[in-house]
Amino acid sequence: VSATPLSTYPVILATVPVIPPPSQVEGVVLSGSGTSLTVSWTAVTDQMYMILYVVSYSTDRGIKTGMKRSGITDTSTTLTELEPNTTYYVWVAAEILGAGVQGPYSMIVLRDD
Repeated sequence: VSATPLSTYPVILATVPVIPPPSQVEGVVLSGSGTSLTVSWTAVTDQMYMILYVVSYSTDRGIKTGMKRSGITDTSTTLTELEPNTTYYVWVAAEILGAGVQGPYSMIVLRDD
């Protein structure tokens, strides 16, 4: 049995494009009262890719402990079934559809009825 040296095979180099994360969402505004709250923001426009938004909210400062809505295509969403007279922490981030690349979360926004 004869072995073929590896040097006889062609070497193919491929580059995978690096997709930069979207910018931080700005212009976050809250409106509403009682048990529902509408969150709106300014669209992220620094990407040539389709942008979706992620909204997380919680009664605790810990972002990972709250509720999360993802795949939002509009620049607003309504959070329902909230507890009245409660402070909510709300975060909004942009993500690139299908790439798994997410930008930084917006600053914390508070609501206290």
